[in-house]
Amino acid sequence: MTAPAAARGVVLDLDGTLADTPAAIAAITAEVLAAADVEVSRQAILATVGRPLPASLATLMNLPVDDPKVTAAAEEYGRRFGAHVREAGPALLYPGVLDGLRTLSEAGFGLALATSKVEKAAHAIARITGLDAWLRVIAGDDTVARGKPHPDMALYVAGALGLPPGRCVVIGDGVPDAEMGRAAGMGVIGVSYGVSGPDELKRAGADTVVDSFAAAVAAVREGHR
Repeated sequence: MTAPAAARGVVLDLDGTLADTPAAIAAITAEVLAAADVEVSRQAILATVGRPLPASLATLMNLPVDDPKVTAAAEEYGRRFGAHVREAGPALLYPGVLDGLRTLSEAGFGLALATSKVEKAAHAIARITGLDAWLRVIAGDDTVARGKPHPDMALYVAGALGLPPGRCVVIGDGVPDAEMGRAAGMGVIGVSYGVSGPDELKRAGADTVVDSFAAAVAAVREGHR
């Protein structure tokens, strides 16, 4: 039996993996919901991180996704979160992320972003934080027909990198990331510092789980599979 080919493409999640945003997402979501007379627990909000915003808000508000109240809440969230990103700039990222991406890029890995944010927002965040210096492909929830946990986004960015899925590895902090990577036939490195714990990530299909972005970079370079 032939050993699996080493990964040459890296498919990266954004929130909770590259960007230290879960706390801000939870706080801003709570503020927006409170203004709409909806109160939910912080844990319930965190459970939606990494999923498309309108669907998450609809679930939390117990309304259809096309309800005008959900649309208004999504727009208000976008304004507040955008202001947070612009104020934070590169400090929005976890320590060592830009150095880690530089290391991978200089080692010949193709780097792609696959996020549940819409593509326009993903490009804006990448530009503001400096991620765009190292990313060859950026995909959002609206880039493909089906977002996470379906494999579509991972397969799209692999194709854009010019690589077969089996030569790519997903790095993410959420169950949808691991499920997406596994469904696409990619290796999966889970990171435990975001929203999901090691056991959840492994059950969802992660091959290995690490506790820092530097460790994820090392796992890619060492060929974790």
